[in-house]
Amino acid sequence: VNSAPKPPANNKKPQVDYNKEYKIPVGDSVVLGNPGAKVTITEWMDFQWPYCARSISLVDEVLAKYPNDVRVVIKNFPLGSHKEANKAALYALAAGRQGKYKEMYKKIFDNYKQLRNNEDLPLQYAEELGLNINQIKSDIKDPALQRQINQEAEQLKGTGMRMAVPKFLINGKEPQGRDLNAWSGIIDGYLKK
Repeated sequence: VNSAPKPPANNKKPQVDYNKEYKIPVGDSVVLGNPGAKVTITEWMDFQWPYCARSISLVDEVLAKYPNDVRVVIKNFPLGSHKEANKAALYALAAGRQGKYKEMYKKIFDNYKQLRNNEDLPLQYAEELGLNINQIKSDIKDPALQRQINQEAEQLKGTGMRMAVPKFLINGKEPQGRDLNAWSGIIDGYLKK
């Protein structure tokens, strides 16, 4: 019988290196704000996670304060424990094909708790938004949208960063703090360069 002690499990979270710059391509990801902005905020999110729902107001505040200087690139990272998050992402991307991504994104996040009971709830929002329902139903089955979600999730997995959502980068760097004042200081620094 081998009685050698086992090494202790490493339960520590990866340390955040706030100076490390990650090169994350925009690819086909949704862009909110000015596509040609000098500052890029990249966000990975899950449509069923309350912390992601709460982050919507911060994103809105930043875009309102910097309408020409900041763009937000939305990346999907549906957690395996949230069974309806992937389908919600498909619905949002499908709505984007009809020019209503942001509206669908907001409606889903405003009602994310209800997704657990009805994964097709976004169809109701599609009707409220005046979208072509047959087109939405067809688009959520398009393998290209699922590939996009998978690729966006893989981009985060490949960074070595802690895989938690919402995850934000500002011009490729993880920001310290998660509020408008902290982010404004970072954004203003980039705008002065």
